[in-house]
Amino acid sequence: FFFAIRASRSAPCPLAVLSGARSMMKSSLMLLPRRFARSLSDKATSKVYEGFGQDVFKGAVADKYLQAHGLPAGALDDYSWTTKHADKVAAAVSDWAADRGATSFCHWFQPLGASGVRHGLSGQVQNMMISFGKDGVPVWDFKGKDLLKGETDGSSYPNGGLRATHTAGGYLAVDPTSHIYRREDTIYIPACFVSYYGHALDEKTPLLRANDAINREGTRLLKLLGYNVGSIGCNIGLEQEFFLVPRDAYQKRPDLMLTGRTVAGKNAPRGQEMCDHYMGPFSLASPAIACMQEIQRQTMRMGIPLRTRHREVAPNQYEMAPLFGSVTTQVDQNVWAMQIIEEVAAQYGLAALLQEKPFNDVNGSGKHNNWSIGTDTGVNLLNVGQVGQASGSHDVFPVIMSA
Repeated sequence: FFFAIRASRSAPCPLAVLSGARSMMKSSLMLLPRRFARSLSDKATSKVYEGFGQDVFKGAVADKYLQAHGLPAGALDDYSWTTKHADKVAAAVSDWAADRGATSFCHWFQPLGASGVRHGLSGQVQNMMISFGKDGVPVWDFKGKDLLKGETDGSSYPNGGLRATHTAGGYLAVDPTSHIYRREDTIYIPACFVSYYGHALDEKTPLLRANDAINREGTRLLKLLGYNVGSIGCNIGLEQEFFLVPRDAYQKRPDLMLTGRTVAGKNAPRGQEMCDHYMGPFSLASPAIACMQEIQRQTMRMGIPLRTRHREVAPNQYEMAPLFGSVTTQVDQNVWAMQIIEEVAAQYGLAALLQEKPFNDVNGSGKHNNWSIGTDTGVNLLNVGQVGQASGSHDVFPVIMSA
C-alpha cells in the first residue's frame, strides 16, 4: 500500500490513488499460493474472534453437547424441547457448564421497577448443581425440572408486603426464545417471573405476550390479504450510549452516586459547543478505549456482538452497539451489556453513567431502538420491495403500515 501511494503521488485524484493501491494489493495477493493466502486470513480471523460465543449455550457450541445426548443439531430452535426433551437438554447444559468451570445455576429474570435502581437490572437466586446420596457424599445434579422452572419469594415485587403469605410465591419458567449464559462459576437461565395468580412481576413476560400478540394477529391479517406466512417476529438493534467519568470525581458527587445524574450545582464550564468529541479519535492517554476493548472482549465471549464503538456528542460520552436480532435475545444481551459496562468501568478507575440525562445542557444518553417486524422466511415487513415481491401484491404493504 505504501509503495502504491508513492508511485501514484502525481495522480490528480486521491480516489484514483486509493483505487490503484487497492488494485496493486489485490494483484499481490493473487501472486500468493491460494492456500497460503487463505491461511493468513484464517489466522487473523481466529485470533480476533477466538472464544466468541463460548459462554452462551447456542448454535455450534450447544449442538456439540446436544448431539452427545442423542438430540439433533438445532434442537433448541424447536421450543417443544421444554415438554419432550427437557432432561436431555439439561444433561447437555450440565456437561457444557462443567467444561466451562461452572458449578452453580440460577433462573435469571428482570423484575419490574428495576431500571435505574438495581445493578444489572436483574434478579437471581444461585444454587449449586449438587445433591447428596444416603451416604452423604455430594454428587453433581442438574435435571430437566431444575432447568425448566423455579420458585422463590415473590412478595416483595414490585414493592413489599402486598400479598398474603399463602399466595406470596414467585414462579419462574424458562424462556426458550433466549439463551443460557455463563459468567464465572454460574450459568444464567433466562426466565419469566409471575405471581401465584399469573400476574407478571417482570419485564420479560409482557414482552413475550406482546410478541405473541403480534405473531397471532399479524399472521391473521396477512392471511386475509392473501399472503400466508408461518410466523411473524419482532427484531431490534439497541444502541447503548453512556458516559465514562473519573471514579474519584464521581465519588465526590452524592447526587451522581445515588441517582445517576447531577441534581445540583453549576453547568460544566465547557460543553459540546464545538462538537469536537463526536466521532473523534480515541486517546491512548485516557483509559476509555482500554475499558471499551475489555467490555467488547467480555461480551464477545458471551456471544454478544458489540460490533460498533465510538465517541458520542457530549464530552466523555460514548456508544457501543451490537448487530440486530430477535427482540427477546437482544433485550437480554443489552441488560448484560449494561451490567458489564458498569463493572468493567470500575476496573479502569472510571464510573459508567447509564442514566438518560446525567448532566445539564449537554446531550443525554439515548438508546435508539431499531425495531422491525419480519416473517419466518426473513421478509422485512417494513420493506416495501420485499413485501411486494414475497406477497405478489403491492397492496399489502400500505395495509401493514396502516395497521
